[in-house]
Amino acid sequence: MPALIRSATLFALLLLVAAGHAQDRQPRALFNDSLAITGGFFDLTFKYTEVMKTDVMQFALAGGITLDHVWNIGLGGSFAASAIKNPEFEQFLRDSASIDTQGGLELRYGYGGVFIQPILFRHSVVHLAVPVLIGVGGVNYSFPAPFGSNSQRNRVEGQAFFAFEPGLDVEITIVRGFRIAVGGSYLYTSDLSLPQTAPDVLRTASARLSLKVGGFTR
Repeated sequence: MPALIRSATLFALLLLVAAGHAQDRQPRALFNDSLAITGGFFDLTFKYTEVMKTDVMQFALAGGITLDHVWNIGLGGSFAASAIKNPEFEQFLRDSASIDTQGGLELRYGYGGVFIQPILFRHSVVHLAVPVLIGVGGVNYSFPAPFGSNSQRNRVEGQAFFAFEPGLDVEITIVRGFRIAVGGSYLYTSDLSLPQTAPDVLRTASARLSLKVGGFTR
């Protein structure tokens, strides 16, 4: 019986200690109650993908605020910087509309919207970042105007589209205000309805290299 009493007493003491410890700690939540702005960030990303068998380099920018040291929230955008050719559509224009683009027809696209990026294992020098962009974009075919510069272009076809791009980066803190990340992302778009163009032509995976500066306080 004394052994049972001692065991019960010890168990009660352990419960009291655990209860006191639990009162000192805040319950975990997705956001803290304060939702404090703890910094800001600016992100420059270089992306490589393939569209219509063409190697495409993209440039992306994002910037905004950091909440509770964990959530980067702001605006972002990306655009293709490479010439994307479509010989089938070029032939279609010559046959159906007697338009000769002199081989200068190019597909160009870009998109932008809300940028959200949670940071995982933020106290580690090497951590994970999950960038997500949700927004809209535009795509068009154009060719240089006759007797004009390359910046003066005749637009032939184009449309808007919905864009959703989630990604995953391995991010390294170089110094307190500068981080480098490598990873990948996938661009999902609504179906396109352009002549001689696949509806899912812009749904592609990309390799990413990001340079980020900001007020990373911890």
